[in-house]
Amino acid sequence: MKVRTNVPDPERIKRQAKKLRRTVEMSHMEALNQVVREHGFDNWNNYQNCQPTKSSGKHEIKRPAIPATSALDYYNVITGAIIDQHPNRKMSVKRHKKVGKLIKEVMDAVEYYKRANNAIFSIRSTLETWLGNEYNERELPTEEFNKIYLGRSGHGFETSPSNTRKATLKRNLKIAWSILLQSYHDCKPMEKLEHRFKLAFKALDNWPARLRTPIFYYRGQLRPGTLVRIKNGKNTLGIVFHHDYRRKLVEGYSDGGIFHAARHEVTILKNQSTARNFKPMRLYLPYGKWRCESGKEVLFNRDYSPIWERSPKGRVRVISPNKEIDFLEQEFFYDDRSAPYYNNEVTLQRCQSILMEWGVHEKTPKVLNMLTEALSAGDVRLLSPKGVS
Repeated sequence: MKVRTNVPDPERIKRQAKKLRRTVEMSHMEALNQVVREHGFDNWNNYQNCQPTKSSGKHEIKRPAIPATSALDYYNVITGAIIDQHPNRKMSVKRHKKVGKLIKEVMDAVEYYKRANNAIFSIRSTLETWLGNEYNERELPTEEFNKIYLGRSGHGFETSPSNTRKATLKRNLKIAWSILLQSYHDCKPMEKLEHRFKLAFKALDNWPARLRTPIFYYRGQLRPGTLVRIKNGKNTLGIVFHHDYRRKLVEGYSDGGIFHAARHEVTILKNQSTARNFKPMRLYLPYGKWRCESGKEVLFNRDYSPIWERSPKGRVRVISPNKEIDFLEQEFFYDDRSAPYYNNEVTLQRCQSILMEWGVHEKTPKVLNMLTEALSAGDVRLLSPKGVS
């Protein structure tokens, strides 16, 4: 077949067809056929076959031929009113599943990004409707149907995705759109769907730097950072990290370390302003001292995290709790039976006097600065970087 070189641009043809439909009542396919006839072609399919081959090196997607009736109406099952249209063609269930998997991952990621979520939700709803019109319950059981576009992917939502993650989400949409182009012919419903994909791409490109995510609490649920007293016979103070409302369990960090208690075993302190200044004894009080070969001395807490170091010349400075220390000797100031955070005043005074002797009793070790970070991350284990109990 001889290929014509003076073929008008397809986008120009589509624009002319849209303009024609505004003046004459006809289907999208009829408008396309009439416009291409004015350019010397028999019909739209003949026009597409005469398109010159592009030498751009990119993979050209082969579109299905357009049937005489390009789109079908679908109706409200109760009122019988026309809701919208869908392509007069079936996409295989296998392809629907692949597209559904890609869309669900993006849907989960943009859960709290309203602009992108609206676009992706519209895409998902449209494809779910098309799937329902293409296959009846005998061909596609309800249980299998619900798994294709509904449910979650398991990836979770994003608040500040990296450029790599955003590129992955956009790639998912590109692959999904490519599959749809291979499966459906050119028609009005596909044009509408393409517009929604463009909105989704634009939203991903303009992801806000700071995305606010709502946090939901049950009535009576303790929020992270709440200061409580634990009724364990020792009345120790603690700060809440997580309250499992349904299981009625509270996890947090107390003067004695990580605690797990039933909800009825903790009471909320009336004065919550002191929560900002809460200093768990287990973190900042010295549990012992290491002596190094160089003559340097290091105080460490109950989790064996270094908190202060003193040079042979007597200079004291704060030290990272993650630093590994090579020592020759170690000395302990108390054991678990005489721990200061269990109301042992003698041990408490001894530990405080050691801090005063080192000149750091009014200073803050780095391990205490981790309390805010651990609360923000919701991970109490960050306060025990050595993993020692």
